[in-house]
Amino acid sequence: MKRSLAMASAAAVACIAAGTPALHAQGSGVDQQSACMTGRVGTGVAMPCEDGSAVYFSPAGLAMQGSALSVGVTLVNTSNTFRYDPGYNLADPTIRREAETVPVPQAFVNYRASDRLAVGLGVFAPYGLGLKWDVCSIAETNTAACTAENNFEGRFTGYDNAFRGIYIQPTVAYQLVPGRIALGAGLDYVRGNIEVHQRADVPGSGLRGLDVADATLKGEGTGFTYHLSGIARLSERASLGVRYLHSAEVEMEGDATFLPVPTGNAGIDALIAAQIASGALGDQGIGTTIEFPSQLVVGVNFAATPRLNVMADYQLTGWESFDQFDIDFENENATDRVLNLGYQNTNTFRFAADFAATEALALRAGFRYNNEASPRATPLLPEFERNYFTAGLGYRFTRSLGLDLAYQHIVQPDRRGSVRPGEPNVGVYTADAKVFGVTLSYLFGRHHAAAR
Repeated sequence: MKRSLAMASAAAVACIAAGTPALHAQGSGVDQQSACMTGRVGTGVAMPCEDGSAVYFSPAGLAMQGSALSVGVTLVNTSNTFRYDPGYNLADPTIRREAETVPVPQAFVNYRASDRLAVGLGVFAPYGLGLKWDVCSIAETNTAACTAENNFEGRFTGYDNAFRGIYIQPTVAYQLVPGRIALGAGLDYVRGNIEVHQRADVPGSGLRGLDVADATLKGEGTGFTYHLSGIARLSERASLGVRYLHSAEVEMEGDATFLPVPTGNAGIDALIAAQIASGALGDQGIGTTIEFPSQLVVGVNFAATPRLNVMADYQLTGWESFDQFDIDFENENATDRVLNLGYQNTNTFRFAADFAATEALALRAGFRYNNEASPRATPLLPEFERNYFTAGLGYRFTRSLGLDLAYQHIVQPDRRGSVRPGEPNVGVYTADAKVFGVTLSYLFGRHHAAAR
């Protein structure tokens, strides 16, 4: 029993490491870091938006833009269902995760110090979000009020999980060849926060499906990495761009707490209490190391007309860094684990258009496709390949003050998956997601006028 419970806890930590996004950017990536760029579905490494978000999307671009300050928020609305295969004795075989909205704020500032030099700073969260399935409370669990329909079996994998990777990036950009070639670089301070909730049963002892403990694991850590990019303007109409965000290794330390779940069987309850008293299931420290993935993006921009820019990007995201994790439990009576998640690198293709309808109004649209990072759909990450469709607009109230809005709809095909770690697929996951973005920007300095 001790080993089974330790495995359950370890799986919960795996959930943390995996990021547990409800439905977003293969794994837990979030590239909606400004409403302008969201309207382009993140496309524009060769011609970034002029709201300072180039700190993330194309650091070199800062040297070819005016000074800017922007703040924004992205609202990510997601929901899921899991439908059991025929043959399961459920009154309603469809488990529903109600829609929830997670805000992802961001802020950028860029200062053009000279004709060729710019410095910037960005605070953004390129990895994160959360996933919550409804389960019975500890008091209601193992009672007649708690059924398979309102107490999803996926709780033994993870039922309420949150993860966030916040990057703070000072950046420098320089025009190596004035008006033609610019380079940019930034140092990223990375702070990761994690929280996961999981129930435990003991299937190896014939108690499958009987909740015996509720585990909560929290942790946080910090790390450093770097960001590089370059832009080459081939002509008045065409430019190429590239950026590379190195992976970030973050050592997470935190706490694991365990609460007993009354089973109605005095013998089992006493055994669980003994496990808690021994320290194997007692409150204790935990630690693991996660590696946020690297990103390599290349792209092209072409000015089809004086008012219309069309652009395309390709991105390789190094999700294989999430392949394996060592989870250390502080108490010597607990069992350390090595978890293999099997993530794979992903390919993302983006296409977008940005049209200056008037001097004040810009219209944007884009399409994106990416394959999945996870080799299987689970309660932690019910993902699959995705198609993104976006539309956006930007309006300048004055020459300096502007507002950008964006809407994005994400389409994901249904995918078969499991509800317990390492077990066969027993049903189909569906997913739905919408993204809303808003950014307020202020442009300033003489180079702003020159850039426009």
